[in-house]
Amino acid sequence: KPCDNNPKMADAKVSAFPSTGIMPKVETQALEFVRKNPTWDGRGTIVAILDTGCDPGAIGLQTTSDGKTKVIDIVDTTGSGDLDTDKEVEGKTDADCVNIVGASGKSLKLSKDWKNPTGKWYVGIKPEFDLYPKTLIRRIKKEQKSKFLEAQRKRKFDLSCTLTQLEAKSDKKEELEEIKAQIDALSALEQSYDPPGRVFDVVTFHDGKNWRAVVDTKCDGDLTKAKPMADYRIEHQYETFSALDLMNYSVNIYNEGKVVSIVVTAGSHGTHVAGIVAAHFPDDPTMNGIAPGAQIVSVKIGDTRLGSMETNTGMCRAINAILRNKCDLVNMSYGEPTSTPNKGRFPELCSELVNKYNVIFVSSAGNAGPALTTVGAPGSTTKELIGVGAYVSPDMMKSEYAMRTESKGLAEIQYTWSSRGPTANGHLGVCISAPGGAIAPIPQWTLERNTLMNGTSMASPNACGGLSLVLSALKESGISYNPHSVRRAVENSARYVENIERFAQGYGLLQVKNCFEYIKKNVKSAESSFNYLVSVVSGSGCAPTHSGPAKACGVYLREPQEVKKIVEVSASVVPKFHEDTKKTILQEFQQKILIRSSAYWVETPDCMVMNSGGRGFSFSVDPTQLTSGSHYTEVCGMDSTNLSKGPLFRIPITVIIPDVKQDKLGLSYKYQKVAFSPGKLDRKYFAIPSGATWAHIQLKPASKIDTVRKFMVASLWLSGQEGYRDHEINEFVAVRNDSVVNYNISVSANHTLELVVAQYWSSLGVCEMDVSINFYGVQVSPSSIILPVGCPGVSRVDVTSTTHRLLIEPKASFTHRHSQYRPLKATVKPLIDAVRDVLPGNRCVSQLLLEYSFQLTSKFSTKVTFPFLNSRLYDSPFGSQLYMIFDENKRTVASGDAWPDATTLQKGKYTVHLHVRHDDTKLLDSLKSMVMVLVTKLSKPVSVSAHPSYCSSVANAPKFGTKAATVGEVVPVFFKAPKSTPAGVNPGDILVGKAEFSKSKLGSEDKNSIPVTAVVPPQAKKASAAAAKPVSKSTGKKDEAKEEKKEESALATSIRKATIACFDKLKGEELKECMKSTEFKDLEKQYGGHRDFLQLQLRIAEKLKQYPQVVEAADKVIKTIDTAELAKYFGKNPSEEEKKKLQKSKTEEKAILTATLLSKINAFKEQIESSSKGDVKGLAGATTELKSGFEDTFKQYKQWIDEKKQAKKLTPLTRFACLIKGEYGKALKSVLETLTSAPTKELLKLSSDISSALGWQDWAAYSETWTQIKCPKTYRSF
Repeated sequence: KPCDNNPKMADAKVSAFPSTGIMPKVETQALEFVRKNPTWDGRGTIVAILDTGCDPGAIGLQTTSDGKTKVIDIVDTTGSGDLDTDKEVEGKTDADCVNIVGASGKSLKLSKDWKNPTGKWYVGIKPEFDLYPKTLIRRIKKEQKSKFLEAQRKRKFDLSCTLTQLEAKSDKKEELEEIKAQIDALSALEQSYDPPGRVFDVVTFHDGKNWRAVVDTKCDGDLTKAKPMADYRIEHQYETFSALDLMNYSVNIYNEGKVVSIVVTAGSHGTHVAGIVAAHFPDDPTMNGIAPGAQIVSVKIGDTRLGSMETNTGMCRAINAILRNKCDLVNMSYGEPTSTPNKGRFPELCSELVNKYNVIFVSSAGNAGPALTTVGAPGSTTKELIGVGAYVSPDMMKSEYAMRTESKGLAEIQYTWSSRGPTANGHLGVCISAPGGAIAPIPQWTLERNTLMNGTSMASPNACGGLSLVLSALKESGISYNPHSVRRAVENSARYVENIERFAQGYGLLQVKNCFEYIKKNVKSAESSFNYLVSVVSGSGCAPTHSGPAKACGVYLREPQEVKKIVEVSASVVPKFHEDTKKTILQEFQQKILIRSSAYWVETPDCMVMNSGGRGFSFSVDPTQLTSGSHYTEVCGMDSTNLSKGPLFRIPITVIIPDVKQDKLGLSYKYQKVAFSPGKLDRKYFAIPSGATWAHIQLKPASKIDTVRKFMVASLWLSGQEGYRDHEINEFVAVRNDSVVNYNISVSANHTLELVVAQYWSSLGVCEMDVSINFYGVQVSPSSIILPVGCPGVSRVDVTSTTHRLLIEPKASFTHRHSQYRPLKATVKPLIDAVRDVLPGNRCVSQLLLEYSFQLTSKFSTKVTFPFLNSRLYDSPFGSQLYMIFDENKRTVASGDAWPDATTLQKGKYTVHLHVRHDDTKLLDSLKSMVMVLVTKLSKPVSVSAHPSYCSSVANAPKFGTKAATVGEVVPVFFKAPKSTPAGVNPGDILVGKAEFSKSKLGSEDKNSIPVTAVVPPQAKKASAAAAKPVSKSTGKKDEAKEEKKEESALATSIRKATIACFDKLKGEELKECMKSTEFKDLEKQYGGHRDFLQLQLRIAEKLKQYPQVVEAADKVIKTIDTAELAKYFGKNPSEEEKKKLQKSKTEEKAILTATLLSKINAFKEQIESSSKGDVKGLAGATTELKSGFEDTFKQYKQWIDEKKQAKKLTPLTRFACLIKGEYGKALKSVLETLTSAPTKELLKLSSDISSALGWQDWAAYSETWTQIKCPKTYRSF
């Protein structure tokens, strides 16, 4: 039916679009706050966005609400957009322009109107696709490929027509073959066509005031109409590369013009985040960000080389950008797990930024929920930062997600995946929550105006924008504040949402108006000017948490043994004043504090008096009174003179009590008909029983469900100083009526395992589920297997089933090899970029550059690892750990950081550069000998046989089959070393794999395995095969005379060869002078007709590049060889006696002949190339004498060699033979075949030249561009 006749449409309740849910502001009081106070809309505040970069051309990011520039600075701190412009070139001025030669070798025209008092021009190049994110590269390549190949159809059609005409003529065989070769070459080009993108020439100069850069985006060399760009923050200039990509860029120039940073976005994430904070739409205010009056500083910390992954280089440099632009707030919607909360290079700099420089730092809590202790660094694990969880309201559900909220009665809720606290060191982790979804601007290159994104990445900028409103109001009202007074206000004024747990929402939903009023009301309070440093230790002197030996931020009792007794806790509270605070203020400070806890299971003192030096007190936590589940409370310090302020400081306390055992050993738990609804969580905790090594989790519907339900299943346990990812599962699953969902997770006894099953927040409807968990265990001793390889060896392990009767079925194999490499070079030097690489406090950052080299004998899946550094980012003490892999042409083929990925590398030699940064050079010096471990996947696994006894392993039979093992039964297994070493594995390499033992009926892979390793031993030395010389039976004089004659002959030969060898060592002018000497003339008189001397003359002519003389000398050498006799010998099947007598001499003669012919061929080739002056077409125009000489000699050469075995030498010569005959199709076909395995600069250039000779200028330009990309002049810098 037509829409206007549809009763449902007529009865619709919504008459206007519910715009308030597009950019959520109502929920945090932001909309009301700005409506009542229009000038408190973020004006006067500057917000740094640490992300993938912001597109200044995106809608809503042009101006603030009061007409100022929205994005006031754009920087790329990762270095991914850097290029070296340290090559100075001379400019030549003519009537129209200034002419220079760019780094690409192309002539560039510059405008005469550009001011350049020094007259110095600096040049560099940057490949287009080195800058762009992969999604944009894919789009551009797809469009370019379609258009380019479409243009080839006519060329192929014309060649096919020519071929048809030639096929009708019997006398055109060579021409026919050439056209066929051209068609084949064109087909090969089309099949391998991969758009290379453009290569931009970049020019820098100083105009007397600022450094400026120009980018040749059109790649036509004409820059006369281009506008030179200064650093973005100076003039706010940005340009677009082309109408095809719509990628906007700006520049920053460093190191006195020697480095240019071309700044682009590494993704759409950062622009979206910036839009949430501060987008301004004058014509549609409903689309405004939270603080449309705020200004933005875009700091790109997402490295394009790593697919927008953050690096410590980018993050540490960001601190300088924040301070240089005097930012009030920072938003960072990035994060990763950490093993040590509050520790690491970047978190420590963040704390300094907050405590010393009074910058408010807001960051995302993470999207790793719903299990507890899944908050990420830095936002929720660095206590000075405000970590934000993700909340969703009914208005958001309606406007952003088109959900049927009213009919289903959905209430406000936390996104299911929003990370939960507490941190491993006891801090609550999530400070506050904010709306975690929005429809906001994205970069122009995406070809969309805006889009919906969700995550704590969106919640953080919503909260940051809200705090921008608060600061805007405080500044205009003249009210003083600092990060600590703002945080205290945020926590004490937030709205607690009743149906959301504390671990998820923190202290509640941000309330902008309430926060402002709190600060305004308490501005004169003593604590408004400082922060409270709170730390706790248990009675044993250890932190009552899972973060290691350091002092904790709270109490976190989780493990079974921890909750069986009362825990005494010592707390320390110290008022931390700013370092500039007057000493008299410190001396006069005193507070009378009431100590409170609402939990009956926590006992605290009533009060304490605290001076500027701080105060300690103790309290007790009694978990024995608690029931199973999670419990949270706080010990709070209250101002005795004004309790309405809320807590001045808080000590979080989290206690986890495992579920009551359902069987004697606690091995099996079942929960039937567990009710679920949208967003409903069911959390269980289990004491992992003794002997358990893995747990099996099963989920299935308890009753019929009407539609598919989306669930999340998360399970984890914690181990000291390890991130939560080390021991977790976190999966989305679609559940249907017949679904049975199985998961396995490795566990360790005496820890608490959490299991969370949650119906996804947007999955409508209710249902019931049956949930079960069973623990299983296999104990293996020892816990690893070490074997030799390629030699006899056996290793025994004892396998014990610790929980159930299990079927033991051992199997083992090696799957990878680990090769260790020491650095070839190690250099520590200070970084001279004062803008980016000098930290606050004039701490100069230095870099350690390590260089490694390795070679692959075939194609491998390869991972470059640095075990000492890997798997640590926010918890790393170093300022960077970025590496790049280069091929033999110096092209970057892969990059990696803390979590390296495997990449497929072809056969060849590779160089690895590792870049580590710190301001402590001694720390860097300690890493100079750091080992790189190259992990390569074996072409196929190497099996390790398992046997039931030592004797059977020696006899290699029988092999271990299966055995049913009862609980406690010890089953010995003997693993036998493989007989042979896998191909490509070298002595010293370590083979790595795993051994598995139990065969379960659980429906998925069990989690029981131990590592198997083998160090490849040195190769065995071969026994000498030299036979003893036979002793002559005759003792007559004739025999003695023969021996003397042989000795004399051998002596003369040795003298001749030694004399000639002396001349072989000479080079250049020294060789020329020596040839005029008396000694050389004497040598010529004595040995002039001898082959050894003739070969010397040949080698001298080659060294001096006297190619006509090479041909002459080669002919003389060839005349000394009886080629007819040689051919006769190799053309028949010689007898055994002839072989003994002649094989060595004839083989040597043949080798001399082929080497001499090859020298002669190359001499003709060099003369032909010289006459062509580098023009491929000119090769065919060489003299007939030279071409005939080449062809005849080449023909002779092929008669004496095995063409299959010598294909590597023959291919370029065959190709050259085609070129001198003008057979460009055949030559190009040959080049393309070789390029697939060896893409050298010479071959790429030859491909371009031959394409040009064929008139295929588009393909010539294609090859030329790839030459610049694949064969850079220098290694890419960090």
